[in-house]
Parts: sequence; structure tokens; C-alpha cells
Amino acid sequence: MPIDLLAPLTSDATLNAIANHLRDAVTRSTLVTDPGPHMVVPDLLPPEIYAHLLETMPPAETFDVADKVKANFDPEATMAAPARSREAWTWFHSDVVDRQLVPVLTAAFRQHLLVAYGELFGRDQAEAALGLPHHAFQGRLMLRRPGYRLKPHRDKKSASLTGLVYFARPGDSRDYGTELFRVLDDQQATVRKTYYPDDHGARTELARSVPFVGNSALIFMNVPGMAHGAGIPPDATQLERYAYQFYVGPPKADVRQLSRRMPAEPGKRDGGVSDDEY
Repeated sequence: MPIDLLAPLTSDATLNAIANHLRDAVTRSTLVTDPGPHMVVPDLLPPEIYAHLLETMPPAETFDVADKVKANFDPEATMAAPARSREAWTWFHSDVVDRQLVPVLTAAFRQHLLVAYGELFGRDQAEAALGLPHHAFQGRLMLRRPGYRLKPHRDKKSASLTGLVYFARPGDSRDYGTELFRVLDDQQATVRKTYYPDDHGARTELARSVPFVGNSALIFMNVPGMAHGAGIPPDATQLERYAYQFYVGPPKADVRQLSRRMPAEPGKRDGGVSDDEY
């Protein structure tokens, strides 16, 4: 049944309809493991909601500019954007992504998250780590322009999952999606921030290019053996590409408490993963 956009977006009927659609979309999608655990989800959102978000995207000139090829819209922080845009996209992040999509994704990736948490915290603590509340954080609509290039990397350690929702407009090229890389001679990231395996002696090779298709999502883990990147050629005729990125993970305070239960490694005063590492 189509969603009535004349009804409040926060109504139980609307949110229940969106939740059912999200669950069905993820259930129909296949989780694959080469080069690492990831999933492409077609038709992620009900078409009415996708159209509403496209229609409420703020003008490009109101984005927070990083440089000539990158700008971002954070619905909670980009004050130059119209109030209607901030309201719609704050609702999308809080009510749709965080409260509805995240539980579906953590269930879908459960077995792979357990393995990753076992490597970070020890196998005895993997279930406890997965049992921590997981939330979407640092959601932003990214505007990228010709000349943009991001080399193979993994996102911050606190991002157990990364989500990218492609907001392609009519006529946008499928070519400017996301590249997934296989990483050879890899290791756990030695820093908590963005990690570039090639800078640490590893070798990356392209495994898959995920096309930029409207209302589709790419969900992936940030684990050794895989990396991701993206780019738009300087001579591209498409001048703007929009994708919403969010991270999923437990709160750092909960992670610190969990890490204190781990046995101390030789040379360390406390056991576990430090805040500088996670």
C-alpha cells in the first residue's frame, strides 16, 4: 500500500510501513563475503519516501564545503540549509536509519560481526559486544564533484558497519558508485581513524564496482582483507553525485567498559582495546 505523505512522517502507520519495507528489502538481498562481508540492497526505501528525500535535498550551495570536489550536509549541523531540508533529513537519520534500519542490518550481519568482535575483544566477549546497543552515527549527505578521488581505505574502527544510500537523480550515471577492494598482506588497522592499507605495506586490487543506482544501498564491514574507495573523473559531464553515508556501532563508553574485562596484554597496564584504537 502506498505511503500517504499527507500523514505525519512520525505516525505509527507510516513508520510501520517503512519498517516492513526495510525488513523485506534487506531480507531479499544477499550478503556476500568477497572481498569482505557486504550487501547491496536494491529499492531500500518505499518509493514515496525516496522521492520525498530527493525533493527535500538542500540546494548545493548550502552544503558545508570541504574543498572544490567535496561538500557535506549534516542535517543537525548545516545551518545554511533550509529548515524543511534539515527537518526531513533529521527524521530520516533518526527515525528511519537509526531506529528501524540498524537493527535489521545488525541481524543480517550477525555472524560476521561476531567474528570481527571476537578478533577485537576476544571470543569470550564477542556476544557481549554484539549485545551492546548499536546506533547509526555521523550521518551526512555527501555531494561529490568531478575530480573527486578517495583511495582504498577502511573507515574508523568505531564503525562496525558503513552504510551508503545512493540518491541518484533522473539522468545520473551509474558509473560513480563505490569500488570494493581485496587487500593482500593486510592487518588490523593500527589507528582508530581512516586507515589506508596501501600506506602500511598491504596491496589492494579491485574486486567489485557497485553501481550508483538510485534508492539502493551498499552496506559493508570495516575489517581486514577489504577496503573501499570512490572517484569521479575530472572530465565527467555529471557535475554532482549525492550519497548518504552513516556508520553503525556501539557507543565508545560501552566499548571501554567491555574492554576493561579483557586480560591485559604484556606491557599494558589495562586489558582491552584502548579508545585510541577503537
